Amino acid sequence: MGMSASAYDPDPRHPFVVTPEGFGSLTVEQLRHRRFARPTRGVRLPAGVPLEERNRLQGVLMVANPEAVATDLSAARIWGAPLPAWQRDDDTASVAVLPKSNRQRRAGVRGRRLLLPDDHVVDRDGVRVTTPARTWLDCAACVPAGYTLAMADDFVRRGLVVVSDLSSMVFWGRGRRGVKSARRVLPWMDARAESPAESVVRFHILDAGLPRPDCNVDIVDHGSWLARADIAWPEFRLIVEYDGAVHLAEDKRRHDAVRRNLLQDAGWLVIVLTGRDLHRPQQALELIRSALLLRGWHPSLPASGRLPGRSAGAPAR
Repeated sequence: MGMSASAYDPDPRHPFVVTPEGFGSLTVEQLRHRRFARPTRGVRLPAGVPLEERNRLQGVLMVANPEAVATDLSAARIWGAPLPAWQRDDDTASVAVLPKSNRQRRAGVRGRRLLLPDDHVVDRDGVRVTTPARTWLDCAACVPAGYTLAMADDFVRRGLVVVSDLSSMVFWGRGRRGVKSARRVLPWMDARAESPAESVVRFHILDAGLPRPDCNVDIVDHGSWLARADIAWPEFRLIVEYDGAVHLAEDKRRHDAVRRNLLQDAGWLVIVLTGRDLHRPQQALELIRSALLLRGWHPSLPASGRLPGRSAGAPAR
């Protein structure tokens, strides 16, 4: 017999708690049917509703302490933050309660006790979750440092925070796990970064002591626009680009080749990185360092890398 959503849930989009009697007109036996997804033990989703991060967390929080909050990686996924694939696809729910409360203990849940000031918690799409700034600080303790930078870039670019929010959170969190990583990358934040990979590449560049590049620079030669460069040092006419999976398409590869030939003809050197370089960046960093040295950079130059008196658009000689 068919069962309409309205027969058991007035709002068919949300999870519901199963009691010993079942739910509404449905028995416990009926609710064991595989058509009902299970965000966590004792909770079901209405038939046909896919199990996603938001409703998984809603279900977990329904059977948790009323003060429970989604934190760190779970909060990051709710906010759409950039994460490495192995953390982005993790189904574990990260949930925290106040220090004197009982943390949640159940399969698929990482329960913690944390200081959670009222202004560190908001409602996001029906989920009690840490604010973007607090989420960033908590994630700094568990994500690679390059992604801590990528998350800061992303949150500021999307207007979820301003830089002073992150600075204030670093000050508040002194002595906490992750604060050293957050404090380290905050000066390198650049809202002009348009992809997590660009941010991670920039992190490796700066972490290696190389001069700070510009992000997403429009390259103009004799009044003609040539390209928009992911990462560039205009004063040295050096570009670093990251080619992700989208660049594998044949039409995109042809477009990239034409564009890079024009840049080369205008005196620019283009270094292309791929996903492998993000995992093992040392060889790529040596290549970038050599190119910078060849084009006039010296480690004794200011952090910007620019020679005194040289404008940003002037080529190295």
